[in-house]
Amino acid sequence: MQKITERVAMARHAASELVTWGVWKDGQPAATATDVAAKTGAMYGQYLRTPITEAEAETGLLLALEQKGLAAA
Repeated sequence: MQKITERVAMARHAASELVTWGVWKDGQPAATATDVAAKTGAMYGQYLRTPITEAEAETGLLLALEQKGLAAA
């Protein structure tokens, strides 16, 4: 298992929330990296000096999908 940064861990948590409770389309979560970045900012904004990047959000989304046993779209 790869070591992830605290920022990516925050993004993974936000992505997990979106995957669990968010919109699904055609049997897959509809969350995007942009959605994950926005959700991470809403959840952890007070802890972040700079906003989560799209790359961090994408990594967080992929990790959340992997944790839940879902194939990345």
